[in-house]
Amino acid sequence: MRLLFSKSASPHHGFAAYYSFVEKIFKADAVLHFGTHGSLEFMPGKQVGMSDVCYPDSLIGNIPNVYYYAANNPSEATIAKRRSYANTISYLTPPSENAGLYKGLLKTQDVGNRL
Repeated sequence: MRLLFSKSASPHHGFAAYYSFVEKIFKADAVLHFGTHGSLEFMPGKQVGMSDVCYPDSLIGNIPNVYYYAANNPSEATIAKRRSYANTISYLTPPSENAGLYKGLLKTQDVGNRL
C-alpha cells in the first residue's frame, strides 16, 4: 500500500496494465470506480492541469472514468474529478440503525416529556 500511494514511486506494472487492458484490449466503454480513497487519483503527478507525464493522466487514457462516490466526502470527489477526470455520481450513505439520544441529551428529553 505504501508504494501504491507513494508520491515518488511509479505504479506497479499490474496496476498500470489493468488500465491498458480495459481500454485497449477489453475495449470497455468506461471505467467504473466505487468507494473512496482510490489509487488512480493519488498517483504521482501535478495536482492541477494534468499532462501526459502525470500518472493519472497516462493511466486513464481516453476512457471515461465514472466514480460512484459518497456525498459526505466532497473533497476527495473533487480530487478524483481534478486528477483522474472522473464523472462522479454521489450517494448518501444509509443509516444502519437509528442513533437516538445519549447521556445528557437523553435526560433533557425525559425532563421535556414530564412538562
